[in-house]
Amino acid sequence: MKNIVIIKTEIDPKPILDQVYDNYNDWDWVSSLNPNRIGGDKDPYGFLPLIWAKVGRGENPKNVDKQQETPLYSHYSEVRKFLSKNNISNTGRAAFFRLKPGDSVGMHIDEGTYYLQKDRYHLSLQSRYQYYVGDETMVVEPGTFFWFNNKIKHGAINIGDVDRISLVFDVPHSTNNPHHEIERTQGF
Repeated sequence: MKNIVIIKTEIDPKPILDQVYDNYNDWDWVSSLNPNRIGGDKDPYGFLPLIWAKVGRGENPKNVDKQQETPLYSHYSEVRKFLSKNNISNTGRAAFFRLKPGDSVGMHIDEGTYYLQKDRYHLSLQSRYQYYVGDETMVVEPGTFFWFNNKIKHGAINIGDVDRISLVFDVPHSTNNPHHEIERTQGF
């Protein structure tokens, strides 16, 4: 596959997932904020931001490269350990996303200048989901760490019987990013 690169499988999601469940009220944090202050409506059910856009008045988050840690970031030391273990020292935005069984994320492209110089990664923590990127598809199992091309249409459907929880994060483009190492070793 050229638009999806599996970096690792069978990662134990339990340490990160335990922190998600230990801090389960964090899912309500976004809904407690003034939507005008954070740049519009967010989906409080499925969005738990760790690092997000630092948006000034009138700025579109899709076109802002500035970012800041949310107060929730400090709750997730296991995320920081995971990133460090995978040689990721510089991240862009990072968030947990939750999706109910049978629900889907429609096909879309991550548009805006912010995304032009970023690589997008997922770490699946809970449930199975079907992931679509362009004309490629795969079933993602918990413990799968992968890169995908978010500059083309992509989407997901939770095919499991519990909420899908994934850690989604961006990393500035670099030939040292994890998916490039896989491409080099597999002769892409």
